[in-house]
Amino acid sequence: MPVRQLFQMQNNFRQRTPNDEGICTVTALQWAKKCLQLNRGIGSYVELGLSDHQRNALMAVWRRYDNQPTQQTAGMGLRIVGTDRRVNGLRVMQGIVANTAPHVAIFWNSFHTMGYRVGRNNSEFEWFDNNHGLYLANNADELFQTMNAYMAAHYRETVQGVRVVQI
Repeated sequence: MPVRQLFQMQNNFRQRTPNDEGICTVTALQWAKKCLQLNRGIGSYVELGLSDHQRNALMAVWRRYDNQPTQQTAGMGLRIVGTDRRVNGLRVMQGIVANTAPHVAIFWNSFHTMGYRVGRNNSEFEWFDNNHGLYLANNADELFQTMNAYMAAHYRETVQGVRVVQI
């Protein structure tokens, strides 16, 4: 099955100042929590469980903890597996998530946070991007190609870090 988009999203939210833009970190952590609670990927936007406005309010609080990942992650009801890891590129991030149970993570560059999940005996791969939506594939290489092309077109830099999470 080729890569398919399960649903679209947008991220045009602000908090206190013009520089406090977006809700990506909270949304990626909420997505990860729901995947772990359901023991599968989410199938619809509704399964995120929080409205855009609720996530915007949470981001106003948890944005201040960007340099305190343990507190930020715990505040969203999750724990970090190991530590945040510096990475340089999507392939490295994919490998870390595939090799670290429970195989659900958030990842980021200097300005945006997304999610990645490996499920069902390495036959299901998800990429969650609050700016555009949720993507599903049965092949990690196909999803890599989609992610790589998309990030080259829409983001000016590659992945810098990954955080595998658990409940």
